[in-house]
Amino acid sequence: MAEIISEETAESEPVGKTNLEERQDLWNKIQKFDPEASAMDYYDNGGWDLEKMRSDLKVLLEKERFGR
Repeated sequence: MAEIISEETAESEPVGKTNLEERQDLWNKIQKFDPEASAMDYYDNGGWDLEKMRSDLKVLLEKERFGR
């Protein structure tokens, strides 16, 4: 028998990190690979650019993994 999922269950928000927690986690990982990184590189127009942080971290991880 198939499980019935109510609309409320399907639409409820997943439990995850807050923007502050995600930003801190990303920043800690970026600093691990690039100790000279500047937090101000990710702050613009009164807000943090989490997308840029994710992108830069991905590049740093690929460099570490593939030695590029």
